[in-house]
Amino acid sequence: MLFRTHIVFSLVVYFLLSYILEIPFWVLGFVLLSTAFVDIDIKNSKFGNQWYFRPLQWMTKHRGALHSLIFALLLSLFIGIFTLWGCFGFFVGYFSHLFLDCWTKSGVRLFWPLKFRVKGFVKSGSWVEDIIFVLLLFINIFIIGKIFYFQIFI
Repeated sequence: MLFRTHIVFSLVVYFLLSYILEIPFWVLGFVLLSTAFVDIDIKNSKFGNQWYFRPLQWMTKHRGALHSLIFALLLSLFIGIFTLWGCFGFFVGYFSHLFLDCWTKSGVRLFWPLKFRVKGFVKSGSWVEDIIFVLLLFINIFIIGKIFYFQIFI
């Protein structure tokens, strides 16, 4: 999936979770950071285009080890040493990225190092992804509208 689709999906997930739980607003930063961070294993991603990630990209394949639950847990637990809410937010964003990538034709090795790949039917950058993106965007607009309506009128 494209960066924009990951971002709008992570926003939906954050808003839905914050409706259920009392999550501090700053946790959204960890959610968005981690959803973008997962793709550091590819040169043309938002974070991966930095020179200091090149050695990592030479050592890993895109949608390899970094696109797994093990790395999601390990990185989140490391952040948990410093902040539990940050740990939660990082895992939510990371997992939302993995969840969307599971819907693509390329899929992900969610349970790496096992060879099993979870695959879907969506081609990254296709019109199907465009429809998913627009639907997620409308859901975000609806949720944000509801939030502002309740803060202003109730």
